[in-house]
Order: sequence, then C-alpha cells, then structure tokens
Amino acid sequence: MATKYDIESLQKARELIDEDTARHYTIEEIARHVAFSSSKLKKGFKKLFGMGLYKYLQCKRLEKGKYLLENSEKPLKDISRSLGYKYENNFSTSFKKKFGISPGAWKNTHT
Repeated sequence: MATKYDIESLQKARELIDEDTARHYTIEEIARHVAFSSSKLKKGFKKLFGMGLYKYLQCKRLEKGKYLLENSEKPLKDISRSLGYKYENNFSTSFKKKFGISPGAWKNTHT
C-alpha cells in the first residue's frame, strides 16, 4: 500500500508532466524531481494513474492537440511542434491511432 508521501510524490510527478507537455522528461529526471528510484516511480505511477509515464504524456499531448485543432487557426505543423513532436507525421500517426481520424479531418469536422 502506498503511503501518503508516495501518493503526493506521484502527484508531483504528474504535475511536472502536465506543466509542460512539450517537454519529454526522462524517467530519471522525474524520479530525481520527486526523490524516487526510477523503478518505484514507474510502478507507483502506473498503479496510481492506470498507465505508464510515457502513455500518460502521450495522452495529455493528444488531448491538448485535439483542443488546439478545434480552437486555433494554427497549422498542423505548428500544433505538432508546440506539443513536443519533432515531426508532424508522428503527431498525425499518434492522433489517428487514438481518435480513429486524422488531425486534418478532425479539424475540418470540428471548426
């Protein structure tokens, strides 16, 4: 069973990711930030939040991308870069995998 300190530390790890979804922290960086071992961070995060660190970051990025597609006039290239994707096609592939539709098609049907 996780202690109150463990839960607070894991929430701090999640907040760190949430603050800047464009940045890809290493597991070691996040672990140092919350004073956990990498192993304890990975196991605890998955247990508390139901998904691993990378999957959580990816989900946050894609949700933010969906919002930006619906609420901004930015081109897809700019949106993908602002989310931390180096290549637009990586964002497009991930978006389509999660939502079943390409980002361009999403933007066309939701604006």
